[in-house]
Amino acid sequence: MINEKLNIGDVIDVLIKKIGINGEGIGYYCKLACFVDHALPDELVEIEITEIFPTRIIGKIITIKEKNPDRLEVLYPDYDACGAYNMQHITYPKSLELKRDILINSIHHYVKNRIPYAKIKPMIGMEEPLGYRNKVSLPVRKIDGKNKFGLYAKGGNEFIPVNDTPVQHPRINEIIQALEVLLDTFKFHAYIQKDKSGYLKSVVIRRSHSTGETQVSFLLIEKFKDISLVAEKLVEMFPEIVSVFAFYTKQYKEQIFFTTDYEKIYGKATINERINGQIFSLYPESFFQLNTVMADIFYNKMRELANLSENDVVIDAYAGSAPISHYIAKDVKKVYAIEIDQRSVQSAILSLKRNQIQNVTVLQSDFTKALKNLEVDTIDAMFFDPPRTGLGYDTIKQVLKFKPKKIIYGSCNPSTLAKDLNDLMQIYEVKEIIPMDMFPYTPLVESISLLVLK
Repeated sequence: MINEKLNIGDVIDVLIKKIGINGEGIGYYCKLACFVDHALPDELVEIEITEIFPTRIIGKIITIKEKNPDRLEVLYPDYDACGAYNMQHITYPKSLELKRDILINSIHHYVKNRIPYAKIKPMIGMEEPLGYRNKVSLPVRKIDGKNKFGLYAKGGNEFIPVNDTPVQHPRINEIIQALEVLLDTFKFHAYIQKDKSGYLKSVVIRRSHSTGETQVSFLLIEKFKDISLVAEKLVEMFPEIVSVFAFYTKQYKEQIFFTTDYEKIYGKATINERINGQIFSLYPESFFQLNTVMADIFYNKMRELANLSENDVVIDAYAGSAPISHYIAKDVKKVYAIEIDQRSVQSAILSLKRNQIQNVTVLQSDFTKALKNLEVDTIDAMFFDPPRTGLGYDTIKQVLKFKPKKIIYGSCNPSTLAKDLNDLMQIYEVKEIIPMDMFPYTPLVESISLLVLK
C-alpha cells in the first residue's frame, strides 16, 4: 500500500481538487486522499504529512506553488485557528460557490439514487456578510492575571483569546471588551482550569437585530457577591442591555452555557426580536437563529417552497421558538409545533400569544411521542429544522409511517442531510434543494430541501 511508504514529516506536492465538509482542501497522492487545511481547489501545494491513516493522509501547507486567484491574505490568524472566521482566506463570492460544492459532495457521497445537480440551486448569500452574528457564547479564562474571552482551537483544548471577531455584531464586540475591563476592575475572576479556581466560566450575549435590546447571561461556578454591581455598571455603559441573568453550575469540565439553577439579576426575563412583522420574546436559553437577516429569508423560502393550502394540517418539528409556525400560520388550518426544550416552548407560547396566532398548538415533547398522541388522519406537510445531528433513524421511521404529502427540511449539516435524504427517498422525491449562507466566512452550510411523496 502506498501509505506504508509514507512517513509523518515527509514533504509531497498535492493538487487540490475539491473542498471538504470542514472547509479543508482535498487532493490525491497516488490515489490516497489528502486533507489540507486552508488549501483551495486548483491550488498546487507543498505539504508536510502530519497524520497517516489507511485511506487518507493529513498535511499542513509549507508552500503554495500555484494559488487560486480568489485567495486572500489571512488577516486574523487567531480567529481562523478557533473556527470563528475560518474561511477568511477566500473572496466571499467564491466562498458561496465552494459551500455549494460542499453540499453537492455530501449528497454525491451519501445518496445512492442520484439527485440531478440542477435541483441544487445556487447559494443564497448576504449583501453584507460581516457583523451578522447577533448572539455569542464565549468561555472566559484568567490568563496572566487578566480576564479574557475566547474560543478553543479546532480539535484541541488550547484557549485562544477572542474579543472582536468581524462576524460578530460590532456592538457585541464592544460589550465583550468592556466586560473584560469590568471583570478585572471588580476582581471578578474567571475560571482557571488547572487549579479549579475562579468564579466565571462563560458569558452569552444576545442582541436583537430589530430593537437593539440586549441580554447578558453569566455562567458561574459559585455566587459572586458583586455580580449585581458588575451588571449595574455594564447597563450604565450600554443602556440597551435590558436583561441580565446569572446561571450556576458545578460542572467544571463540561462546556455548557445554561443550567436549571439561575436567577434574573436585572431587567426583563426576555428581549424582543421583530421579524416578519411579528414579535418574538426570547429567554436566554431560547433557540433562535443568530443571523436574523438570513433567518427571515430562510423562513420565507421554506414557506414559499411548501406552497400550502388553507385546509392543510402541518407539523413544525424541532420548532425552537416556533418561527416557522409564525410564518406559515396564516396559510393553513392547523399547525402543531413540536419542541422538547422547556424555555423554547415558553418563548414560542408567549410569542404566539403576543402575535395573536390561535391556530398553532405547541407540544413540549420529542417528535416520536408527539406524533403517537396526535389525533389527526392526515398530515399535509412536515417542516423540520433539526440540530446538526439531523433527523436520524427513529424520526425518519415515523415520517415514513405517517407519509406527509410534503417535507420541507431545513438543514445545517450537509452530511446528516444527505444521509437523511437517502432514507427518505424510499418514498419521497427530492424536488429542490436551496443552499443558504447563514454563517458567512465559515464552512457551515444551511439548506432547505423540498420532498414530495411519490
